[in-house]
Amino acid sequence: MNETFDDDLAALQETRTLVARALPAAQALARLEPAEAWRIAERVCRACEDRAEHYARLAVEETGIGRVQDKVFKNLLASRDLMAFYQNTVLGGMRVDEERKMLLVGRPAGVVMGLVASTSPIATLYFKVLSCLMSRNAIILSPHPLALHCSIDAAEYLREVAREAGAPADAIQIQKTPTLDATHAMMRNRGVNLILATGGTPMVRAAYSSGTPSLGVGPGNVPVYVDASADLGLAVDETMAAKTFDYGSACSTPSAVFVHRNVEADFTDKMKRAGAFYCNAEQQQRLEAFAFPEGRLNPKIVGRAAAWIAQQAGLSGAGHATVLVGTLNEVSRASSMAKEKLSPILGFKRVDDREHAIREARAMLAVSGAGHTSGIFAEDLETIALWGGTLDVNRTVVNKGTSMGVIGAGTGLAPTFTIGTGFAGRSSIAENVGPEHLINWKKIAFPTGAAAPRSEASPSQRTGDAHDEHIRDTVRAILALALESRTTP
Repeated sequence: MNETFDDDLAALQETRTLVARALPAAQALARLEPAEAWRIAERVCRACEDRAEHYARLAVEETGIGRVQDKVFKNLLASRDLMAFYQNTVLGGMRVDEERKMLLVGRPAGVVMGLVASTSPIATLYFKVLSCLMSRNAIILSPHPLALHCSIDAAEYLREVAREAGAPADAIQIQKTPTLDATHAMMRNRGVNLILATGGTPMVRAAYSSGTPSLGVGPGNVPVYVDASADLGLAVDETMAAKTFDYGSACSTPSAVFVHRNVEADFTDKMKRAGAFYCNAEQQQRLEAFAFPEGRLNPKIVGRAAAWIAQQAGLSGAGHATVLVGTLNEVSRASSMAKEKLSPILGFKRVDDREHAIREARAMLAVSGAGHTSGIFAEDLETIALWGGTLDVNRTVVNKGTSMGVIGAGTGLAPTFTIGTGFAGRSSIAENVGPEHLINWKKIAFPTGAAAPRSEASPSQRTGDAHDEHIRDTVRAILALALESRTTP
């Protein structure tokens, strides 16, 4: 008798099994001292660093997106740099606010579902795993099908490293059959406490509509302004570096550059010398027909080299180009150059002054990218303030390439691979998401006229300083009751 194996039902069962295993793991993690959780995260971080290049190669081989050396950079930023950034941040435990007379108790989210994007699968996975370990949360990863094998390999490797370091066996898990129905089912599973939603707009919207709290991103479409006061050498170097970084696959990649008319000729000349190919009208028509058939982004161009795109589009003379530039005649939804490109294709428009640049950038963000990122090259502080303060974006990178600057490389922004776009981008968060967002701080407030609660000092997650043991035992008991009352799947 032949039996038919139902793959869809098996995928749905997998989600239930993963959540059932994650719940006790989350409870065990929440009972750890923050210092112990940090120690485990440090051990996993070292493992991430050790295999940063290995997984960069696997990701490029499997997805065909981006460059190995740039993915190594991303993988290290999502591990080594992430841990360094948060080493002095209290991520859970107990704190005393002497000034406001409050005792604060950090409560981890519990079970976190982490969507993994295809453009930066390993960096996204590293970032979400370490963020959860630092904040004492269990994580279930949902990989993009295009990056399934490298994601599973990395997750299982880090799972074993974490287990050997003292983490619960199921602190890190991953869907091995991430069908659309199974992924949506996990989003709605009542055992999942939070979704970290990184990926395409439909998947992020699904997370928001699931009924489970979600921290999500929005699409990028980054406008960059080159002012008359700019250092043009720097502007060209940084723009080219940002646009070629991982072959333009990042959502923070410059999408269009608006150049002041007084410096346009010099800027264009320098860009050409640096490897940019400026399309004429006929070439641009060919490029747009290939890159945006029927007005929609061709997924084949995502994270591919400019020379390959030029060959496929039939552009003669562009065989050695590293960036393909098209004129942005009219900023509208009908214009391909006004849309997010996720490739080394760059829109270009000459503007009369900064006010003109701001108007054009606003129109571009109305097409897509609101709330995400902008860039500016200028020395005039008033111009910088007007550009960054007027545009409806939540981060503006000054005199540096946006691709790297937005994720904390060379700027003070937090290292991240989940970029919130705030109200403008219809996102629940406007910041660079990090481990601090995976904790709620319970506040026990005393009358401000009374003496502060007894404590020597705020606790350190790194040293585990001694505190009033009676208070600590009481809080542990309260947390234990809270953990036992959590919803089961």
